[in-house]
Amino acid sequence: MINNITVQLYSPHPGQVPVHKSKARFRVVPCGRRFGKTYLGCNELIKFACEHNSVLGAWVSPTYRQSKIAFRLIKNALASLTSHKSDSELTLELPNGSRMMFCSSDNYDALRGNGIHFLVIDECADVDEKAWTEVLRPCLSDTRGKALFLGTPKGRNFFYMLYHRGLDPMYPDWESFRAPSSSNPYIPPEEIESARRELPEDAFAQEYLAEFLEESAGVFRRIDSIVEGTLDPDYAPAYGHEYALGWDPAKYNDYSVLILMDITTRKVVWFDRFNQIDYTYQVDRVVSVAKKFNAFVLMDSTGVGDVILERLKEKYNNCDGYLLTNPSKKILIETLQLGIQDKAFTMPNIPVVINELRQFEYHLSPSRNIIYSAPDGMHDDCVISLALVWFVIQMREIQPLDADTSSALSQYVGY
Repeated sequence: MINNITVQLYSPHPGQVPVHKSKARFRVVPCGRRFGKTYLGCNELIKFACEHNSVLGAWVSPTYRQSKIAFRLIKNALASLTSHKSDSELTLELPNGSRMMFCSSDNYDALRGNGIHFLVIDECADVDEKAWTEVLRPCLSDTRGKALFLGTPKGRNFFYMLYHRGLDPMYPDWESFRAPSSSNPYIPPEEIESARRELPEDAFAQEYLAEFLEESAGVFRRIDSIVEGTLDPDYAPAYGHEYALGWDPAKYNDYSVLILMDITTRKVVWFDRFNQIDYTYQVDRVVSVAKKFNAFVLMDSTGVGDVILERLKEKYNNCDGYLLTNPSKKILIETLQLGIQDKAFTMPNIPVVINELRQFEYHLSPSRNIIYSAPDGMHDDCVISLALVWFVIQMREIQPLDADTSSALSQYVGY
């Protein structure tokens, strides 16, 4: 109620009602796909802002794009009530002085200094734990603010820890709810049953039953088993060893990533990641590394990559391109998937690579084909680079690594 104006929000389905009725200060809700978590979170944030004067509500997602979805839903719902809004800053202000801000956890230090009264953390499994412990939790202290944690489980991580805190009677301020997709009565049961038949068992348990598995039901399993030691910045070529280099080029929004593997030991020995560099200089950088290790280079030649490949061949002919289509990407990713599962190679502890491997996911297209990709708004450059270099090593068992390898590559992936 704002100045005797009633705000009509959505009608929650039976699975959402217990969350809305909870009086707990901190509520944790692992959800199955299409449960309706975004509407649930928006409803809670609007209700709090309308019922309290001069408070600050915050919506935090892993990426800016995800937060923008909630911003648009709430902006449209309050179109006739908003006294001020900023589409560029993703902020809304109501006539009672209450404000709402929508932001990304990517740069969580920017959130410091705000006293937050009501907080929604969306896709909590993908949010850096430090964003909560170092910034967001302190923002709730002086206001005695409340928090709602939403998301689909992804292994036993930070979100898993919070979920179990809400089940522990020693934490009376916390309450947890598990919300499988089936608790939404608007999802046809036959659709859920179809997903059960088509998805791997662990993927269905995570994505539709909202269960926390020992490992994430993403694409790659047993990632920790291939991690050994740390990266040696002074690594030099070893006598008699062969090397392969995977390159996923990018210039602005994504990152250009180089991963070098010692074929003899099957170990990642060199890594580089950068952006905002002209492709001419990127080629020179790749050539420098390739010549130092006499490495065969396999790069993503999709789109502009085809032109970059020609530039690379002008300076270094022991290379080839890999055109990423849905079928060829499936081959590439599933080859890497088996390599990790079988612990067929090792790599040092490179956090950005490990994080991308953990986050990498798949979904079914309308035609029921598996589509591999990074989560919306995130990167998969390290995954592709690692997959490329591992694919080279698998191809080496078919044909020696030299300038003629391209014919074997082309025949294998079908382009």
